[in-house]
Amino acid sequence: MKSSQDFFSTTSHQHTRMNCSSGASTQTTDLPIRKHPSNTDFDIVATYRELLASDPDLTKPVAAIESLIALLNTVPSSTVFETLETVRIHSDILKASVANPVPLTAGSDLFLQYLVSSLKEQDASFEAVRHHLLRNGRLFASRAVAARQGVAEAGWRYIKEGKCVLTHGASRSVTGVFEQAVKQQGATFKVIYVRDEARPNESDRVVKEMRHMGIPVAEVAEASVAHVMALLRQVDMVMVGAEAVTQNGGIISRMGTFQIAQLAGQAKIPFYVAAETHKFVRKFPMAQRDLGFKQEVLNFSTKERSAWPKDTVDYTPPAFITNLITENGVKLPGYVFEQLLDIYGSLNG
Repeated sequence: MKSSQDFFSTTSHQHTRMNCSSGASTQTTDLPIRKHPSNTDFDIVATYRELLASDPDLTKPVAAIESLIALLNTVPSSTVFETLETVRIHSDILKASVANPVPLTAGSDLFLQYLVSSLKEQDASFEAVRHHLLRNGRLFASRAVAARQGVAEAGWRYIKEGKCVLTHGASRSVTGVFEQAVKQQGATFKVIYVRDEARPNESDRVVKEMRHMGIPVAEVAEASVAHVMALLRQVDMVMVGAEAVTQNGGIISRMGTFQIAQLAGQAKIPFYVAAETHKFVRKFPMAQRDLGFKQEVLNFSTKERSAWPKDTVDYTPPAFITNLITENGVKLPGYVFEQLLDIYGSLNG
């Protein structure tokens, strides 16, 4: 089974065990353990936001990982404990700075697991792992792009000639699948795009990108989805992205995704989710109330609301998901549990 641990490999022929080339390496078990305070000079929140703003190809989990690598470049840690403690502290600071911390949890957990597993390797020294990360930090961004390309390669075959796909949001993985389908078979399919009136500029941009590919696009309002779904032969499949994929195979995605999934289920329309495996997170919600963070969706007031909340998400249970399209292939929702078990050993650990 291909593991998300491969996301951290610099090349296919390199292995996780990294030897320090200069001098004798001190083994991990011999390193002194002492508590080290957090580096208060490093602004991980500003670093994270700058990375996202400067590179549109970065996903939130990967931006979190790159922020933590930048942190290690500023911290004069000399022990394993100091490094892990610093990463944990700054991960908590970063997650506390956003309304939806789940995607950042996926990235920071994956990064911490990589550090721990690498340092447990018999031949890996602390300095070797640290130098490897600092030397190859920007490769994480290229790995994210490669994963998205893998999703596109796995998913384009599901878009058959003459079919109509309904989507919403601004998932780069979904548009990547569409782009690959156009390259392979031409713009022989149609897209129904559900506009997000809270983000009109984003909706305009996504529609423009698809039409630039030559894809015929019909824009509909969110209130029209049930009507469009009910029209015979108008929607053959639904494809959406995700901010995070939970360990039970559900997804946390753009608000309205759950409603679309329910309507697709009633109409017996396949519902696909295009998502990279680094978005898999050790979280097990059962319903909307289990997301674990607050969203200002309900605001009872006698005064006019000045603005509607943005970046809100909802939870879609795995029962409504036909398949996950990942860089490792098209999988059933249960694949997430297997993958996380392979990475972390114990999902409760």
